[in-house]
Amino acid sequence: MDIINSIVQRKSCRTFSSESLKPSDKKQLEEFINTGKNGLNGETVDFILLEKSDTDVQMKIPYGLIRGNKTYIFGEIRSSPVSRINYGYLLEKIVLKATELHLGTCWVGMFDREYFNDVQIETDLVIPGILVIGYASEKIPVKEKLIRRAVNADKRKPWESLFFNYETKEVLKKQENYKYVESLLMTRLAPSSGNTQPWRIYYSSENNEFHFFKKITNQTYELKGLHDIDMGIAMSHFELVSLKNGLKGDWQKNDISKINTIDDLQYTMSWKCEN
Repeated sequence: MDIINSIVQRKSCRTFSSESLKPSDKKQLEEFINTGKNGLNGETVDFILLEKSDTDVQMKIPYGLIRGNKTYIFGEIRSSPVSRINYGYLLEKIVLKATELHLGTCWVGMFDREYFNDVQIETDLVIPGILVIGYASEKIPVKEKLIRRAVNADKRKPWESLFFNYETKEVLKKQENYKYVESLLMTRLAPSSGNTQPWRIYYSSENNEFHFFKKITNQTYELKGLHDIDMGIAMSHFELVSLKNGLKGDWQKNDISKINTIDDLQYTMSWKCEN
């Protein structure tokens, strides 16, 4: 996978053609899904690729109608912040694989659960979010353009608002850890609920670690666990680009008593650099 190209090319799609997935694309996607179940802390997610029929009504979401699609990908997890982080971490890898296959995708965190009543899940599990997938329509309706504008879909926070030095709390200078600059730049492009980008990343030169913190920017998203999913998405981007550049490391959850308190941020996880 050309991960950089997939990250740069990916964008949320809400208007799809009515074409079903081509057998070759579906096969590659399912093979990727079946080999990418293992996530953070050994937690696995069994994702389902579900195709609706032409006679099914379109799924409505709170911020507009997604048109033309037939295919959805989602999984079942325990209802916990850790599991939601892992869910975002794994499903975003599927998003980027789909982008490589020239498929359009859209993360949906708030949806009508009854729309998927034909899929039985255990009573103690939840579907925290779904991926709408298909071939993007050549024409983008005016309404979709307005929605993208409303959520600032094409805008990202600047480097100075996202990446910091852990020891000094100042903005991270690119020369401080130049090897990881591309990892951070591609993390900046990660999708998030309402494009809120709740991740704040602090590099510790003393321990050679990148600490990922969550900033609650929207209470509705936070209550629904969407910010946790967003954190997993950002971590996925960071890891994939780092490994692509030969920068090995591991995710670890440090003892919270050993993590410095930073304003109103919540510690999530750390990437321990090996080189």
